[in-house]
Amino acid sequence: MNIPFFNYPDLFLQHQKELVEIFKDVGKRGAFIMQKDLEEFEINLAKFVGAKYAIGVGNATDGLEMILRAGGIRENDEVIISSHTMIATASAIALAGAIPVPVDAGDDLLIDYKSIENSINENTKAILPTHLNGRTCNMDKIEIIANKYNLKIFEDAAQGLGSRFKEKGAGTFGIASAISFYPAKNLGSMGDGGAIITNNDEIYKKLLPLR
Repeated sequence: MNIPFFNYPDLFLQHQKELVEIFKDVGKRGAFIMQKDLEEFEINLAKFVGAKYAIGVGNATDGLEMILRAGGIRENDEVIISSHTMIATASAIALAGAIPVPVDAGDDLLIDYKSIENSINENTKAILPTHLNGRTCNMDKIEIIANKYNLKIFEDAAQGLGSRFKEKGAGTFGIASAISFYPAKNLGSMGDGGAIITNNDEIYKKLLPLR
């Protein structure tokens, strides 16, 4: 039996009529990039996750690199991540010039907060937990560690849209986060796509020219 990774054609057929009308509308307006459709989506997305700002970007990998750069991560800084994540989490850190440091995942397959502390040294500047499979990391424990060692928190919420920890949306705990709209994600687009979430006015102003 051939079981597809994700049945993209079936998904399109389910929503074909609605999608074709949207394509026609966008095409007639020539509204392909940075138009009111994006602005409206950003407002709705920020409201949904409970954040001040949402910024549409090309994909979540770009988003992660941007938030690290805007958040002051520099060359040779170390950023702690979970060993159970997509390669994009580590590559975004490397693209920003920093060094990804993977640590163990716990029984829930999310970053093990106990293993974070064992990997902190003088070069460690941030923790970047990944929210996966509809679950949010234990942000209480991560915030305690970050405060103890004066570390920044960024979030890989690529697969975390809609998940919550103690009634707070994934992606709203740290300085900023990135969400993915890859077709097979929680909210998939017709192609690649992503967004940045932040509550920080200064970071938001830095992200706009980066975007």
